[in-house]
Amino acid sequence: MKNQKRALAATILLGAAGLSFLAGCKLPFGGDSSHKDTIEQDFSSMVNDGDVLLRIDGKPVLTVQEYEKQLDMARQVNQQIDMLLQMMPNAEKDYIFKGIATTKLMKAWAENKGLDKDPEFKEQRKQLHEAADLQLYAKAFDDAHPVHVSDAEVKSFYEEQKDQIPGLMTNPGGVSAVYVRFDTKDKAENFLEKVKDVKGAKAFKEEAKKEKLKVADATINEKSSFGDAIKNAVLGVQKFPSVQVVKAGDDAYWVICAISKSKAEYRDVKSKEVHEGLKKMLVEQKKEKQLDSLMDQLKKDLNVVENSDYFNKKEETKRAAMEELAKQYAAQQSQNNDTEADSQNKPAVEKV
Repeated sequence: MKNQKRALAATILLGAAGLSFLAGCKLPFGGDSSHKDTIEQDFSSMVNDGDVLLRIDGKPVLTVQEYEKQLDMARQVNQQIDMLLQMMPNAEKDYIFKGIATTKLMKAWAENKGLDKDPEFKEQRKQLHEAADLQLYAKAFDDAHPVHVSDAEVKSFYEEQKDQIPGLMTNPGGVSAVYVRFDTKDKAENFLEKVKDVKGAKAFKEEAKKEKLKVADATINEKSSFGDAIKNAVLGVQKFPSVQVVKAGDDAYWVICAISKSKAEYRDVKSKEVHEGLKKMLVEQKKEKQLDSLMDQLKKDLNVVENSDYFNKKEETKRAAMEELAKQYAAQQSQNNDTEADSQNKPAVEKV
């Protein structure tokens, strides 16, 4: 099975050795391939598509036409292949052709061993073919039902979801505040008298320092971990700076100085990265809704019948098994408790 997976991966990517090298390759210049295309066009006119590149036991197993098709497919899968071809001499033969030739040799070896006649091998091949077919059918269906998202939809989506989508918010905003905690209302109110007319955080902190009190800073907003009493009091302030006493809980009174208020800041929706990212998210959402609708219609059109009883019975069996396990566990726990109680009540045997 490992050999089969290795052969499949190598065929698709045209050689694991060549592509593993690509991971660290970066060109110090733009990847302009116009000259490469010209060279390949000039060379292609000299080559016959029927020319054989590889023979095994006298039989042609790789032609120019097949090789070029696989090369094009690999370029679509991994665009870094062109970097390899430009940077390394003989890269096509030493890496790409070698990768394909390796898989061809693996195939010849397997056929000579008769592995392709093995029932398990044939079943695995069938499963792989069916999986590939399903991917092609899904792609064809997807291509036939494109989803379009306008710039206006992206902007609307941004405004609705900018607080929920991770990475869009650069600054949560909120009310900048300093505060001191007290365990009694009287202590809090006494300190309030000394700081109620302060004009900012510096004066508040200086007064607290005189009283040898610990001052804390925070930016408080709706998502802060502070209690509702603190958040409601601070976020309700309209005039800054503003000092007040807030009961934060039992034996907890805070003197809070709200300094200033700032709005949340977000990444610009007009930037290419943000716009394209949101567009992709919106397309996926619309596709999911559209697919559900299309499948419902297809089920009607194609007279689809689903055997829901199978899943219902399976769920019932699982539920019954879980209930039986719970009963067995409860019985075992009861037995353990009885055993422990008996051991505690059993009179000690006196040693002679």
